[in-house]
Amino acid sequence: MRHLIHLLISFALVAATATMADAPAKSLPADVRVIIDISGSMKKTDPENLRKPAVDLIVRLLPDDSKAGLWTFGQSVNMLVPHRVVDKQWREEGAQKANTINSIAMFTNIGAALEKATEDYATPAKDYRRNIILLTDGVVDISKEAVVNLNERKRVLTELLPRLKESDYRIHTIALSADADQELMKKLSLATDGIFEVADTADELMSTFLRIFDQAVPAERVPLDENGFLVDASIQEFTALIFRRADVPATILVAPDGKEFSTTDPKNNVNWYRTEKYDLITVQQPQAGQWKVKTDMAPGSRVTVVSNLQLAVQQLPSNIKLNQPLELTYSFLENNQTITNKDFLGVLTGKALISQADSPEVTEIDLTSAPPADGVFHNTLNGVEKQGSYDLHMVIDGKTFKREFIHHFNITDSAFKLDKRVDEAEGKKTFVYSLAADVEVVDVGNTKVTALIKSSKGSSQDQQLNAIGKDHWEFSFAPAQTARYDVVLQVEGKQIDGSPLSETINADQFFFPDEATVLAAEQPKSEVAASSSVAAEPVAEEPAPEAEESSNLLVYISIGVGNLLVLILGYVAYRLIAGKGNKDEMDEIEKTLATKPADLQKEPEKKTTIDVSDDDTAHIPMGGAPEPEAAPEVSMADDLMADNLFPLDNMDESDNDKDKS
Repeated sequence: MRHLIHLLISFALVAATATMADAPAKSLPADVRVIIDISGSMKKTDPENLRKPAVDLIVRLLPDDSKAGLWTFGQSVNMLVPHRVVDKQWREEGAQKANTINSIAMFTNIGAALEKATEDYATPAKDYRRNIILLTDGVVDISKEAVVNLNERKRVLTELLPRLKESDYRIHTIALSADADQELMKKLSLATDGIFEVADTADELMSTFLRIFDQAVPAERVPLDENGFLVDASIQEFTALIFRRADVPATILVAPDGKEFSTTDPKNNVNWYRTEKYDLITVQQPQAGQWKVKTDMAPGSRVTVVSNLQLAVQQLPSNIKLNQPLELTYSFLENNQTITNKDFLGVLTGKALISQADSPEVTEIDLTSAPPADGVFHNTLNGVEKQGSYDLHMVIDGKTFKREFIHHFNITDSAFKLDKRVDEAEGKKTFVYSLAADVEVVDVGNTKVTALIKSSKGSSQDQQLNAIGKDHWEFSFAPAQTARYDVVLQVEGKQIDGSPLSETINADQFFFPDEATVLAAEQPKSEVAASSSVAAEPVAEEPAPEAEESSNLLVYISIGVGNLLVLILGYVAYRLIAGKGNKDEMDEIEKTLATKPADLQKEPEKKTTIDVSDDDTAHIPMGGAPEPEAAPEVSMADDLMADNLFPLDNMDESDNDKDKS
């Protein structure tokens, strides 16, 4: 059987044409720096010291071609295992030192720990993918003085974080307990595209470490289910991590020929490591065929393999926005060459499974497609509509072999907070929006926000907003048309660490004045179309003196209404000028409105009001003139009063009047 499978795979591989162009390359070996908090508070958050077995497992799973180091920290930083290439000796030392982890240190010097573990940051790491795994249950705490701690926290975010990002470190953080500075941990991870996890209890540490390990140290895997797993002839070694459910005494591994293994067996190249919770089994030169696992397996079990037939997946982001699609690009490699043979690719079928962490609901997407000429498959997975942690599980079936790919990603919080309200005065609705930035993430001075307003009648308008103060933007508009409105904010700029920032925020969607009125206004369109169709049919011409009289009457009425509007507008203009000052003051206001945003940065900015009148030519940004610097801060209510210098209703009437005349 092994010989037959070997022939089938060898035939496919020998016949395959290889290319490296535009194909996902094999992942770089991982460089992992593990940093563990040993402050005294850990006695409460991790009373059973479950950090020991969690770190021990990570140490044993690290592959030979990786680099790793292990540090602990409190007030000072201790290097438990030197940072170097991982081998059998490193793993033995790491397992031994992991057993010395305790909870006796004072303070929580997160900044010093990050600096110590990344002393080589200035040296480029072209051959490795740098990762940091940071576990803490506390906050930045280096002094009894609160000001000192706040300044150190700021230094970590504004000085240390940009340096680590520039040096291409991915910082994965685990916040143990609600007392940890989760905001700081999240910022470290988001800025470097790392994974941020919260372990509410120490019992979750091992599974949390494994999720991050999967991200930091991607490995070739084969699917594992209740029927076991398939080993093909290209596999030179497999490592099975089998978690057992409670009260299950042992695990038995059954080879394709029926031989059972439950402990180390040197004659059959089987190495077995057992703990109270899991079995870690490595088999070299395994038999090809279906292997079975006799035990009650718990979640987290997996089988990794060493093979010259590899599934290569282009690197995916660990953090994405709501509704942002995932671009899935993958191919198969043989000796690091992309396989393009159609006979090989044509038998492949695949599926992607997306699920939220700890949720039974799974979305399945079919990935099967025609063989691409270059051997590279492309699939776009729809975005997710809910924040949280998600798992992507991709399975490719080649009939005589199977491979799987696991990726964890977070749907992240926005760096902006949107507030909105509707003000009503004298029967007029004004929609007011305020967008606040997280100033520890967003460089407000180098970030622009543009409001885009579209109506279902086809009109649209965009307006760049002025930043107000150092942390937010405001704007408002009063709808005039009976329509559905969509309000979108486009953010382009920089983060505090200098990296680019781009985000689209769907701010609002509403019907004006209400849904029923809008739908009723749109309904006659079909009826009018039907009437036009009927009217197009030939009919006998008859004199229509009554229609002519009716038409003349409409003209007289229009002229009368127009004259009346002229009188009303004249009176309003008089009251406007009399109530607000002389012509010089009005000229100054118009001058302010015409001033470019850059010219206004020297003085306090005011909320932007956007005119969305029926006349598309009236795209005039509305807002009060900036007050002198010595003036007190203007409230939003006062700002709205300033906006009423040119009421939008009056502008609409004026525009309409011009149209009618």
